[in-house]
Amino acid sequence: MVAMETVTNQYLGGDTSLACSAETQSRIDARVVELVRKQHEKALAILKDNRGKLDELASYLYEHETITGEEFMQILNAA
Repeated sequence: MVAMETVTNQYLGGDTSLACSAETQSRIDARVVELVRKQHEKALAILKDNRGKLDELASYLYEHETITGEEFMQILNAA
């Protein structure tokens, strides 16, 4: 969820109210959605670009069940 709101009374029911005009809220929400969408696309691209390494890590974890940071970095940095 993305929204611009303020909790006015967190101990007595947690009422929420807008801290700005409806137009400002709409502009903020649209910008937040745009930023989240861009970063989601960036994360997907990183995962797709590194699919081979992810498969190697998954295979290692399937065989060994655990992995140390050093082992993780060795797999990640291997050519």
